[in-house]
This record gives sequence, structure tokens and C-alpha cells, in this order.
Amino acid sequence: MKQFALFAVLSILSVQAVPDRSPRIFNGHGAPHQPYNAYVLYLNNVNAGFFGGGSLISDRHVITAAQNIVGFIRWDVGLGSNIFTQLMTVTTNQALAHPNFNAANRANDIGILTLPASIVFSTQVFPIALPALNAAVQLPLENEEGSIVGFGFTTGTSTTRHDFLVRSFQRVTTNARCQGVFQITIPNHFCGEDNIERSNVCNGDIGAGFVVNERGRHVLAGVASLITHNCDAQNPTGYTRIAAFRQWIQQNTQV
Repeated sequence: MKQFALFAVLSILSVQAVPDRSPRIFNGHGAPHQPYNAYVLYLNNVNAGFFGGGSLISDRHVITAAQNIVGFIRWDVGLGSNIFTQLMTVTTNQALAHPNFNAANRANDIGILTLPASIVFSTQVFPIALPALNAAVQLPLENEEGSIVGFGFTTGTSTTRHDFLVRSFQRVTTNARCQGVFQITIPNHFCGEDNIERSNVCNGDIGAGFVVNERGRHVLAGVASLITHNCDAQNPTGYTRIAAFRQWIQQNTQV
């Protein structure tokens, strides 16, 4: 992912909903509010950085990509709305990247943001479930459909975030398809793609959650980690598999 200088002040405004409207993400669609979704602005010691996504998993923890953590010292976490200007923003200086994260090939690309105080849950802000510890089957399954949301770029040439949350639906590819595009380790990673509308993750969406439906509840199955140049919709997105790091998450969050 390209790095851009970004100097931003995020407003804390009231939470409202917006109807499904503009077709965005990269061939995605306007998303209804997702109470677990987090916008993550990450900055270094000279106030330069970029933005990505994350998923609220408890009253104090957000799962994101390690690449959104390593080299940065401050994170502004936006919660509670699918309208960017109406996000409630919490700033934290506490973050933990997986100790074996490899920036070159994005191995172990997962990290945890710890908020300075507990979030009060509501219909607008609520954590997403994680896969069960030591589950016999690791989510997601091949060909299983999942959704991903974000405020990221909507084309390969975009330079600014989107004003409204955007959603894409993808299906999990075969391992061979995934390894043919990215240098990844199975089962720690998986890939997803949309063969119908060719929607895809783009810059500004890295760290966002790949969410599946397990027996009627939303479960966080992956973290957006790998995209091809210019968000090429002919190639899949690479995800870090949450189930492969479930014990590490539990050890560091008690979730």
C-alpha cells in the first residue's frame, strides 16, 4: 500500500444512518451502518501517515492489520456511523502488532489497537464476534461469501477517502488461486474475490474485516491485508485469517 502524508482533524458529531446509495469501494455499493466497523487513521512522529480499517471486538479493542501499526505512534479510531463526518473519534497511543509480522510479504499481518477507555455499547457501536477458540473448522470455508466495508478509495486513481461507507461481497477462492497471486502462507491467509461485479478492496481499506454469517450471527473471519496494484479488480484480495491467530488475540485481549 502506498503511503501518503495526511494531516487531519476528525470531528466528533452525532450518529445518524444513511440509506444505501452510491456505487463505490471498487465496484462496491453504499453500505448500511455496521456497528463493529472502525475507521483507523494512523500517524507517525511527524504527523504523517494514512488510513485504513478495523473491527471492534470488545469495549476496548480493535483488530486491524499490523501494517497499520508498525512505524506509527498514534491512531484515531472512528466509530458509530456510515457517514464519515459523523464518526465518533477516539485517539489511542496503544497498539500491538503481531511479533512475527513481515512487511515484505505481509505474513502475520494482524494487530490490536487498545482504546484508552471502555466504549459504551449501543445500536450504533457494538463489537463483532470472533471465531471460536480451537474450532474444528477454520472460517472461512472455500467459496463462502463474506462482506467487507470501508471508507477507502473507490478507484485505482483515487487520492481521497470516500464520504460514505461502502460494501463489497466476495467469495473465498481456492488456495491455489490465492497463492498464484500473493506470496502467502496457508492457512494463515486466504483470498476473496467477486466474480460478478468485480468489486475489490482498495487503498484506505487495509485492515478492514472480512465478515461471514455463521448460524445467523456476523463473525470476523479475516483482515484485509493484500491488494494488487491500482486495486486491480481482476485479482483477489488477500486476507489474514482470524482463526489462525485466535489464541494470540485471546492472550492479548482476553476476548
